[in-house]
Amino acid sequence: MNNSNEPKTYSSTRGKYALQGLLVGQKGAVTCIAVHPLGIFAACGGMRIWHLPTGKSLLTPTNTADRGITTAIVWLTKPDDDNDGLAYGTEHGSFASGSGTRMNTHSGQLAVVHRAEAVHRFVIDGGMSPRTISSITIRDHWPQAVAFGQVGVRGPELWTFGREDGVIYILNDEGKILKAKTTGAVIGHAVLSAKDDAIILDNVSQGIALYKLSGTERIRTFQVPHNERRSRNVAFHDGTSTIVIGSDHGRVYEFDRRTGQISDIIDIRVRERVQSIAVWVKVATPLNRPASRKTFEDGQHTDPKTSA
Repeated sequence: MNNSNEPKTYSSTRGKYALQGLLVGQKGAVTCIAVHPLGIFAACGGMRIWHLPTGKSLLTPTNTADRGITTAIVWLTKPDDDNDGLAYGTEHGSFASGSGTRMNTHSGQLAVVHRAEAVHRFVIDGGMSPRTISSITIRDHWPQAVAFGQVGVRGPELWTFGREDGVIYILNDEGKILKAKTTGAVIGHAVLSAKDDAIILDNVSQGIALYKLSGTERIRTFQVPHNERRSRNVAFHDGTSTIVIGSDHGRVYEFDRRTGQISDIIDIRVRERVQSIAVWVKVATPLNRPASRKTFEDGQHTDPKTSA
């Protein structure tokens, strides 16, 4: 994020990406960012929201600053439902204290983890309010990320990734631990693709660790240049054919998942930490999902639908 309107016209090292514009208005560090599944909106920590096609800053939820720094954010969407919402967690424990959230669109479930060794699973009702399904604590486990895995008889598995302990726990819909996997790494972030049987972790001391979902064995480590051991977001892109990660020196790296080689580099031209990234693929808007969402665009609302 940048508060300067100075035009910049540069592309990535190999020309795959080009700067489309700057989203103006965020004050301070960006601790998290999320793009709407249709690519219409972007929201970041500090609860600033933009309309991406125009770059316009929109009305934001009220009183978010009173809850502390926003550390996790996720869009709440449901199939065949035009009402959208945002769920976010803060450092002071409002909804999620300091780690992560994840939404499973097909089941309407929301996962929330925080540093008090807690893992929560909610279902989002028609009013975009969370209702508890399960809530457990795992001793000596400090979750840094959470994801939904394979779908079982009563709902998807829940995967929680511990930072300092480096343990991955797999939970069923009742919160029962089905399996535990010790990685031996300090985990800064994690993303899971059930469709492609793959998990990627930010291994803080090395780079990206690629695991097979079934069996949870490590396949490869992608070395990322670094000077400090700090968390960086990871993401799949182009399906799962490429893997993207931030850095501590102002660059975003894209790797070819098959070869393990760097396929492109985005240099933001500021030698600072790039912790938060979000990726999406621009697609045509489905006829039953209008591109203009009244909740955020008509200017009549002082507080878009949020869960806190």
